[in-house]
Amino acid sequence: MDRKRYFRLIYQRTFRYLGAALMIALLTGTLLGGGIMMVSALCAAGFVLIAWGWFTYLKLSGQNPFGRMQRKKTPKVPWLHRRFKEQRSYRPSFRMDSADFDDDLTSATMVNAEDFSEKQQLAANAIARILAGTLLVLFSFFIPV
Repeated sequence: MDRKRYFRLIYQRTFRYLGAALMIALLTGTLLGGGIMMVSALCAAGFVLIAWGWFTYLKLSGQNPFGRMQRKKTPKVPWLHRRFKEQRSYRPSFRMDSADFDDDLTSATMVNAEDFSEKQQLAANAIARILAGTLLVLFSFFIPV
């Protein structure tokens, strides 16, 4: 069961990175005019994601190439389980996380990253970024211009 949830975490993050990179590539192709710019932007985004995944792997292995830049993460508690339910600030739906949607299927389909250790989260990020980058580079090779 734990392995299945871990694959879901990698799957979720991979498609999050793919979606963002595809939108950036489409906007770049639209603004700069032409399919060749979109294909170039796909390839560039793929290599950026591969490099980002490599830096995440370096951080996982104990080598931090950019020094100490640690942020303190606050735990995400679903709205239903919060003790103090004040007025929430407005967030558009694309900025919401799975903790904002409480229903019966959330536990069966969504994975909370806080259930895994920090090393497992870093490994999932590295795998997802490298996988998304590789897919983008492969997509750019097969799109005829």
